[in-house]
Amino acid sequence: MVNQIKYNYIIAQLFYQVITAFLEVISMLVISAKSGQLGNRLLLFANFIAFALENNLTVLNPAFEDYAEFFQTTARDLLCCYPASRFSIFGNKLLRNLYYKFNRYLVDSRYFEVIDIKRNKPFNWNNFDLVEKLQPGKLTFFQGWLFRDGWFVAEVEKLRKYKEAIRTYFQPLRNYQDNVSKLISSIRQKTDIVIGIHIRHGDYRQHQDSRYFFEVEQYVKVMESAQALFPNQKVTFLICSNEQQPHYHFQNLSYVFGNNHIIEDLYSLAECDYIIGPPSSYTMWASFYGERPLYMIRDVNRNNIDIKDFVQFFEWQGIFHYNEDWSKSYWEWTH
Repeated sequence: MVNQIKYNYIIAQLFYQVITAFLEVISMLVISAKSGQLGNRLLLFANFIAFALENNLTVLNPAFEDYAEFFQTTARDLLCCYPASRFSIFGNKLLRNLYYKFNRYLVDSRYFEVIDIKRNKPFNWNNFDLVEKLQPGKLTFFQGWLFRDGWFVAEVEKLRKYKEAIRTYFQPLRNYQDNVSKLISSIRQKTDIVIGIHIRHGDYRQHQDSRYFFEVEQYVKVMESAQALFPNQKVTFLICSNEQQPHYHFQNLSYVFGNNHIIEDLYSLAECDYIIGPPSSYTMWASFYGERPLYMIRDVNRNNIDIKDFVQFFEWQGIFHYNEDWSKSYWEWTH
């Protein structure tokens, strides 16, 4: 058993020595655990990219395996590496899954340094003194860390600084971009204002004790309130949802349903003039990527919303209220 452990450790060392030489890098950060769904993983990856750019590091993200196939850069790169290497390694679903499981094995075996990022307080790179600890050829594995609400609020300035590089890296494949362009173009031909509305059902029926699960009728009232902000203009809503929604709910509004594709809906929201939705990293990414103001529905029973309630991604501020039961922790926005 001891010999097997030593053998596995040697194999892992050789693997990453080859990767290090192949990528011509000194130190690497490896995102080795899956946290949340698409929006969370995009924001997580983006924060690592910003930190890597700030400190001349390289990031590998085997935990991005479920979504790598949707983006121009990661679709052709098994390692999901940033900066993108000149010499990429071909990957498919099987290889990506094996690559992810291999890294999970390394983390669970604690062959290398592993940093567990807890959710008991907002994230800040300074908490780890990471730059001072990094040594040539060193690997550092990370696991944990959900990006919803303001968990990374202390790092927003880095995202602002490197936003163009991050957006370039996360461009969807051309066919998704074309479908988004066709949809948005067809809507804009017939309206003045396009407001994206994210109706999050599905998993939100249970998430945080259904705190942000709202009925369709409640969403419609919010939409009507938003429409009233533009009395002299035609407003059309782009409705994106993770559940099929009946048409009759929206019969008094001008609306179009999204393409019902996880990437196309996300990047269509990023092309709207305004975005509305419950607290979700999905709409936060749309706001970040498209530089569009977002209204997070935290109190669905508000009678009216104000144009000032739509906040740009980089303007979010808040106070974090911690509870030992993480599902009861929350952000009080003070933007």
